[in-house]
Amino acid sequence: KKTMTQELKFADGHKDSVLCLACSVDGVVASGGEGGELCLWSIEKPGLLHHVTGPQDADVTSVCFSVKQPHVLCAAVGESVLLYDSRTMSSAVHEFKFNSEEVNEVSLNEKENFLSACDDSGEIKIVDFDGRKLFKTLRGHENICSSAKFCPRKTWGMVSGGLDQNVILWDFSRGKKLKTCNMQEFVSGDAPVSAYMCNPPLVHSVDISGQIFACGLGNSAIEMFKLEGKKSFQHIGTLEGHSQGVSQVCFPQFQVENTLVSAGNDGKVIVWDLAGSQGTSVASTSKEGVTDKGAAEAAETESSHIAQNIDHGSKINWLASGCAKDKRLLFVADVTPVVTAYSFSADNEKGSV
Repeated sequence: KKTMTQELKFADGHKDSVLCLACSVDGVVASGGEGGELCLWSIEKPGLLHHVTGPQDADVTSVCFSVKQPHVLCAAVGESVLLYDSRTMSSAVHEFKFNSEEVNEVSLNEKENFLSACDDSGEIKIVDFDGRKLFKTLRGHENICSSAKFCPRKTWGMVSGGLDQNVILWDFSRGKKLKTCNMQEFVSGDAPVSAYMCNPPLVHSVDISGQIFACGLGNSAIEMFKLEGKKSFQHIGTLEGHSQGVSQVCFPQFQVENTLVSAGNDGKVIVWDLAGSQGTSVASTSKEGVTDKGAAEAAETESSHIAQNIDHGSKINWLASGCAKDKRLLFVADVTPVVTAYSFSADNEKGSV
């Protein structure tokens, strides 16, 4: 059984909502917020390390740390991506100005030779991180691109999601779309049209672990997929537990086996056990191939295991995970100026808290 308990709160840094989070491998948390505010926090001795205020008219919408050089911090501020040295934070050491509209997410690939920045125009800019120059522009979304992640162990693979309801698998070396899937395909046929009109399956968040990726949607569902070969992916199930749009999906960095964490506009944080208690994988939640509707629903509920459902209380903007003080932590940013950390324990697991 996996359980999370509230560990600590980071306050007195931001004046407004915290929009994004990241945790470095050496135990520093970065939080970006409205009004250009960027804060760095220590976990070891909980407290504020740095507070930087950028341009007031631009929000800090996404942050990520280098794993190889933990002091290198990337921050999306408006249409720019700024690089900071987290040890000093006196001023940005470099600025990438390749995006034409507000950046929604920045991420580094596993080798850290590429940085991606997806934006409101629907474009994804792939930056040669070492050469500090633009490598490719990926054009495929017809609306805001909200989330883009590099595929681990796939040298040129990337998955993105957008408010056009599409999920796209890319070969970013050629700037080519390999497969596009519209999330409407998985909306239940017997759902009333009004429900769809109010909450279409806009893709707000994408995360990848190995061959599996999860998409958090505006209609409160989480769609699960598996990468296949070099050029495709297949739908393997739907997770239903939120009552409003899913703002974030996150496979924890510390690799608790078969665990996904999601958060939504309903103020809930849900820990999913993708293996299920019978050792079945999330694949068995797929309704395809099941003719009896009752059997389909039984199959779905049986293996969509909610290990824990936390009522965090406020609408959630971002989730990040990390390790510090021998604890595995999940950080939650919401519409308040305070960041909450939950500690994660898993019984019968080596290295459990």
